[in-house]
Parts: sequence; C-alpha cells; structure tokens
Amino acid sequence: MKIIWTFSLLMIPGVLSSISVTGYSGGGVIITCRYEGKYTANEKYFCKEETLTCSDLIKTGIKNQWFKSGGFSLYDNTSTAVFTVILKDLSEQDSGMYKCGVDKSKSPDSYTKVNLNVVTAADCCEKSISLSAAAGGSVNISCRYPQSHSADVKFVCRRSGSDLCAEETSVKESRRWSAEGQMQLYDDREQQLMTGIISHVTQHSAEYWCGVQSDQGHKSFITQVLINVTDLKIICNLTIFLPLAVKRRQVLKNK
Repeated sequence: MKIIWTFSLLMIPGVLSSISVTGYSGGGVIITCRYEGKYTANEKYFCKEETLTCSDLIKTGIKNQWFKSGGFSLYDNTSTAVFTVILKDLSEQDSGMYKCGVDKSKSPDSYTKVNLNVVTAADCCEKSISLSAAAGGSVNISCRYPQSHSADVKFVCRRSGSDLCAEETSVKESRRWSAEGQMQLYDDREQQLMTGIISHVTQHSAEYWCGVQSDQGHKSFITQVLINVTDLKIICNLTIFLPLAVKRRQVLKNK
C-alpha cells in the first residue's frame, strides 16, 4: 500500500518525491529536501498542509546561511541544490503532512511531500538526562533508542545557542568505538543502547543531544543530555576546608 501511495503522489504535478520522518516528543528533527539545480535562485519554504491550503512555517530567499523564524530554521545550500529545515521542541500535535517547496512565480511550485510522525518514546528512551562533571574532566553518557532505529547511524551533538547541532560525533557500526573531537561513541544494536565519553568538558554547563540519522540523511533528536560542569577549584577548596571544619568542631566539643 505504501508503494502505491508514493507512486500516486509522484503522479501529481510538482511533486518531486515523498519522504517519511519520525520525530520524538520534546526533541527535534532535521529534514533535507532536494530540488532541481535550475531553481537555486528561487525562494524555498516549508509549510504544513491544512484542509485546502499549506500554511508557510518558514520561507526565505537567503542562500548559503541559516535563516531563522520562530522555532524553525532553513538553510539553502545552492552548491548541492539541497535545503535543510530544522524543527525543535516537537509535540505529537506536530504530526502531519508538510511540504518542502520551491516558489515559482510563473508555474506551479515543485515540492517534496513530508509525512512527519511525532511519537513519545517513553517505553524505551528518556526525554532528558542530567549529569555532573568537573571542569577539565570527563563524563559518561548512555542513551537508549527505539529498536526501529537499530540499523541507523547514531550521533551525539552539542547545542550552541540557537544551533541545535553545533558539534557532532557519529557512530556507524555496532560494537565498535568511534572517536571525534572530545567524544567517543559506542553503539550496541542488540541492546539498542549508545554509550559515550565526553572528555575535557568546559567550565560552563552544556546541552547535548543523542539522536539517530536515517539513510536519507534526516536526523531525529531523542534524548537531551544536560551536563552541569563544576569548577575544579571549588571542589579542591571544599576537599581542604571540610576536614578542617570537622576537626575544629571536634576540638571545641572536647573543650
């Protein structure tokens, strides 16, 4: 039935392709949409289909840099004829049909149909994890993912400001360590568990995300990892001060 449905869609004028993306409540998705190279100068948009219309969520003619509007971001890469859309803070109400479109003034728009299904992965995965680490030290993370993503690429990325994925490390094989930058990742597909080590953490608290990447390049963010980084000097001072305070209390008690 899915093959018939996809074929029927592609018979509609303007439809370039049809994709399905799974998002997770509280997380986000990165969707990639291809278009014909002759339309690099045209405006690109992402809209949600209503009964008779498709309401624009974001639209821009800006090229080769991020454009942000509300909770949406769009990047039009003219060298590859691909534009990327980021949706954050998803809820199940965001499920539905969308379009990645190329605006054409003199002919019908061309677009990719996007079927977004936002689910809650409470049975397998945590929405958010909080960890602590000393500045300059390392911290271990552990993220579960749904069995349906066992064969997909797994990744961990750090959020920086409004950028959902500023620095990323991925692992493509099961039971094999992958290292890049400050992160090492290990994916056990039989257990549906990704573990990792983040080394040389900074003196500022940080937000990371564990996610999966489909074979079409779309990314789904599943678990938020919040790392509270403690200043090592404070820990050292407490290590010295607390024993002295206890000793002084004992002396006063003996008097």
